[in-house]
Amino acid sequence: MKLIPDSQLYQKLEKWLEALLMTAGVLAMGYYFNRSDPFLVHGSFPWIWFAPLLIALRYGIAPGMVTVISICLTYLAMLKLGMLTGDFPTTYMLGGVLITLICGQFSTLWDQRLRRANQLSSHAGERFEQLSRAYFMVRLSHDRLEQNLISRPVTLRDAMMDLRMLLAVRGGELDKETGTALISILVHYCSLESASLYPCDQGVPQDKPLASCGRGAPLHQDDLLLRSVLEKGTTAYQSVDRISTGERSTYLVAAPLYTSTGNMRAVLLISEMPFLSLHRETLQILGVLLAYVADHAEAAVTARSILTIYPDCPLMFACELIKMIRLRRDLDVSSSLVIVNISPTPRLEQLCLALERQQRGLDHTWRRNLGWGVQFVTLMPFSGMAAVEGYLARFDSMLLKQFGISAGSEGISTNSYQVGSNEPFEQLAELLTTDWS
Repeated sequence: MKLIPDSQLYQKLEKWLEALLMTAGVLAMGYYFNRSDPFLVHGSFPWIWFAPLLIALRYGIAPGMVTVISICLTYLAMLKLGMLTGDFPTTYMLGGVLITLICGQFSTLWDQRLRRANQLSSHAGERFEQLSRAYFMVRLSHDRLEQNLISRPVTLRDAMMDLRMLLAVRGGELDKETGTALISILVHYCSLESASLYPCDQGVPQDKPLASCGRGAPLHQDDLLLRSVLEKGTTAYQSVDRISTGERSTYLVAAPLYTSTGNMRAVLLISEMPFLSLHRETLQILGVLLAYVADHAEAAVTARSILTIYPDCPLMFACELIKMIRLRRDLDVSSSLVIVNISPTPRLEQLCLALERQQRGLDHTWRRNLGWGVQFVTLMPFSGMAAVEGYLARFDSMLLKQFGISAGSEGISTNSYQVGSNEPFEQLAELLTTDWS
């Protein structure tokens, strides 16, 4: 059984009581002022019908008709008691009934319209409140993004450009000067506040750091994160799960400099960094930079074995490919290779020069002069299919603008290849022996 709240019950009783009391009041006033004709049937204006008219306009048809019925029953009772003489005024009463019905219908119609308007207004108010909250959240997110861009307006590509310049100068040797420069790059791109880089001898961190920033990070051999790095060889960081289980560490992040052959060259210990900077993107940039540095020296050795099979391959191209394969295998960082085949034409050299100008800051190119033409291979580090599509679109636009041709015509064909996690020899063999024409 559905219960009616007290307020609603009071409102329902109120309208019926008001209808009855107003009817009784009008009848009493009519009897008081004109006892011979209290219903004003013979008067110049039927004033008594103001009561049912007002009730019908205020509460609808049902209360109005109750008022009319009350007036009719009162008239019949007074006729029977002899207080009135003559016949029952049917036409007079019928006119009152009709005007009450019209007013009641008018009231009901506009009451429905008002309810519908109130519902729409309430719904619009709720939607406006939801939109206001959503707008507030968007503003907060926008402010956060703006603060991040202002405080760290860099990308992984910018970091790699600086790191590549450092390794080119130092030759990949991990000494004190290289360590200091590496820490400076990490401070700028990963927002480190206090950290230390410790060299490793046969997988064991040495007591003296190569470089530090801020207050540094003292070495504790039995620390939880450091033990995890030495055992698993992967980056470890302080998380809510470890804190909730009571596992504590003096470091926020511990990251190894592991080569692709499993040799640990150093370990980076971070004791202080902004809370908002400790997220997946920062850890990924940190892991990529450290892996890139760790593999620099070994990549040159591995690249020489590649050059014995492909002597025309540039050393930097081979080294970079080896590093990108390692990053793909260990950190799931995408890189791409774009192949452009050009048949012998009078404008062959101009086309090759135009392709070299298409090279971005991190890209490496390999021009293979084959018997049937030239194969131009471009390695695009940290680039997925979207970047490849942009590269090919720019290449096609350049061909159309400078030479009036398009890719696929006059012996020019293109294709792309995602760098996988297989050995570099296997990938180069698959890439260079495939017929892309």
